[in-house]
Amino acid sequence: MAQVNRCLKQLFFGFNMLLGIAGCVLLVLGMIAAPHNTEHDQGESIGLTWIISTAVVSVLLSLLGAYGAYQENIVILRLFLGIIGFGSILFLILGFKVARSMPEAMQVIQENLPAITSEMMADAEQRQTIMALQVQGKCCGIMSYRDWDSNIPETCQCSSFKSDPSQCMEVQMTKDGGNWPCGPLILDNFDSAFKTVLGFFLGFGLYACIGQVLSGVMIRQVKKVQSTDVPETIDDGYRFTPQFQAIRHAEGVEPTTFYP
Repeated sequence: MAQVNRCLKQLFFGFNMLLGIAGCVLLVLGMIAAPHNTEHDQGESIGLTWIISTAVVSVLLSLLGAYGAYQENIVILRLFLGIIGFGSILFLILGFKVARSMPEAMQVIQENLPAITSEMMADAEQRQTIMALQVQGKCCGIMSYRDWDSNIPETCQCSSFKSDPSQCMEVQMTKDGGNWPCGPLILDNFDSAFKTVLGFFLGFGLYACIGQVLSGVMIRQVKKVQSTDVPETIDDGYRFTPQFQAIRHAEGVEPTTFYP
């Protein structure tokens, strides 16, 4: 009895195992980040939804592909191929869109940063966020220390974070203040976020393309095995009857051609 190539089958199992592991990791990260997400952070909510949805689909798809390969079921393998094919197209399109919009988005953020700074400084909660960023990034203000007017907080003092003296300057309101603004740090964070999203989409898209190739080869192998795996008890004359050919066609096997 003919069998599907053992190496191909193990390679396909390995592909689905890695896909399942990646899905579990994303699901855990999404569940960890969920409690820290707030309702007004719409961008974070959309990103978290994408991560959890991709994680769940990846785990279920890996189980579907592994089961189809184990059972050598053409219907399940074709379903796997269709889903992962759609996923690869979707992720690659989104990846290319992110890559094309990155420069423009960064320029828009940079141009609107002064206006955003004014809105943040007018909100008490946002000011606390800026002060936390100042401690972490060892900077002062978003555009400059002048964002605080005459109320420069202690987090701007160079002595509070032992900054490089070249990044400090004397001001009249306090003993010393940070001269390095947090704006470039914020822009770097946005740039890193865009690159992470880009890598996420393109990475899953390319990996899905590999899955398409493997599942396509698996389907071809299974069809080839099934076409040669004809029971010995079937009469040779019955093999070429329309009824038998219809059954084989329903199983996904090409009709047998013969010459009288």
